[in-house]
Amino acid sequence: YTMQEDLGGTNGKRVVEVDSAGQVLRDLQPPIPTQAGNNVVLTIDTRLQMAAKQALIGEMNGWNAYLNDTRMTNGVVIAMNPKTGEVLAMVSQPTYENNRMARFIPAYYYEQLTSDPNRPLFNHAISAELPPGSVYKMAPAVGFINEGVVTPEYLVEDLGKITVLQKFTPNDPGIPQDYVCYDDNGHGMVDYLHAIALSCDVYFYKVSGGYLNEVREGLGVWKMAQYARALGYGEITGIELPGEAPGLVPDPDWKRVNLSENWATGDTYIASMGQGYVLSTPLQVLVSFATLANDGKRMRPTLIYEVRDSEGNVIKPFEPDLTADITQDPLIEIYDENLFATGEKKTVAPYVIELAKRGMRMVVEPGGTGEKTFAGFEIPSAGKTGTAEYCDDVAQSKNLCQPGSWPTHSWYVGYAPFDDPEIVVVGFVYNGGEGASVAGPIVRKTLEAYFELKALDEEVPQS
Repeated sequence: YTMQEDLGGTNGKRVVEVDSAGQVLRDLQPPIPTQAGNNVVLTIDTRLQMAAKQALIGEMNGWNAYLNDTRMTNGVVIAMNPKTGEVLAMVSQPTYENNRMARFIPAYYYEQLTSDPNRPLFNHAISAELPPGSVYKMAPAVGFINEGVVTPEYLVEDLGKITVLQKFTPNDPGIPQDYVCYDDNGHGMVDYLHAIALSCDVYFYKVSGGYLNEVREGLGVWKMAQYARALGYGEITGIELPGEAPGLVPDPDWKRVNLSENWATGDTYIASMGQGYVLSTPLQVLVSFATLANDGKRMRPTLIYEVRDSEGNVIKPFEPDLTADITQDPLIEIYDENLFATGEKKTVAPYVIELAKRGMRMVVEPGGTGEKTFAGFEIPSAGKTGTAEYCDDVAQSKNLCQPGSWPTHSWYVGYAPFDDPEIVVVGFVYNGGEGASVAGPIVRKTLEAYFELKALDEEVPQS
C-alpha cells in the first residue's frame, strides 16, 4: 500500500487497428513497453516472526486452558534492532488469511472478519491505543533525575498507599483520595533504581506529583509529558504501514479542550503509572525502550531493508533514520517557577539514561519484578514489566469494571544483550493480567529464538 510507487512499475501502451473479428491489423502508434516494478526486501526475519507468533499464541492458549476460560484472544509481539530501527518481527493476533483476499474477497469471509469482536482486520501492533501501565514509568523516571526532582540515592517511603487531596482548582478544598501500591504492604524505603526494579507505585506517585514534605515538588504533568514525547509517545513513528495511531500524552490543555474539565491533582499521579488518559500503541512502547537501550538515539522503525530493480540490483540501500538524539537535540521544554514555558529547551544528560538502563537491568536481577521470568536466561538482558488496568466497552459489557478490581492488560519490554543491545522486544496481551506472568515469557521466548537463530547463522556459511 505504501510502497506502490516502487512496486507497481509502469504500464505499457499499445494503440492498434483491428478488423471486425477483433484481429490486430497494425499499430497506429509506436508501442510503449511495460516497465517492471522494483522488488522490496523487508527487514522481517520470517523465522523469528514464526517463533514470536508461536510464543504469543502458545502463551495465550496455555493460560486459557489453565483458567478454563477463553480470556486471552488478542496480543502483539514486535521485535526491533534498537540501533537501526529494523523491525525483525511484528505479530498481531488474531489475524486473517490474506491469501483469501488476493483476487477477490469472499463475502461470507469478510462478514465473518468484520463481525468478530476481536477485530482480526485491525493491526493491533500499530493501531491499538492502549493504557501502557507501568512500562510507561520509564518516561517520568528519566524526568525525575534529569530535572533534579530527587537524587538517585534519595529514599522514598512506601507503606502501600498514599492519600492526597483531589483538587480541580488551586482554591478547591479537595477530597481525600487514596492511591495504592500493587503490594498492599508496600516496599519500605525505596531509592531510584529499586523503584524501577520493583515497579514501586508509591515512589512514582510521590516523585511525580509531590507529597507533603517528603517530595515538596514533584515532576508535574507538564514536564512528564515532555519526557514522554521525547521518548516517542504521543506521535506516529512513521513506519511504512497505513493506519498508525498517535496515542495520547495528556496535559491540562488537552483535558480542557477535549473534556471541558480542569486537570485534577490525581490525574498527575495516575498518569505516572501509564494510566488515566495515557494511551500508547505497542510500537510506541517499543520505540521508547529502544531509545533508552540505544543511549538516547531514537530510530524510526522500518520494515524496508532495501529496494532492488527487476534484475536484482540494489537501487535503494538500507539507511537507518535517526529521528532524534535526546542527549544532543534539545527537546525538553524549560518552564519557569509558574510553569510557563520559557521558549528554551534542553537535552537529557547521558548519565540519566545510564541510570535508567541500570534500573531496567535490575528488573531481571534478584528481587526485580522480572526475576522469575528470566531466571536462567544466559544472555544479560534488561526490561520492564507492566500491568495496566482498563475499562473499555468490552469490559463494561461483561460487567468487569468493578471498583478496585478492574481487568488488566499484560505488558513486558526487554532487550539484550544489556551492554550492547541487538534486539528489543515488546509483548502485549489484552486482558492478560500480570505482565511478568504472561507477556514476560512471550518476550523471553522471542529473545531466545533470536539468539538461537543468530548462533545457527554464524555456524552455517552464507551463500
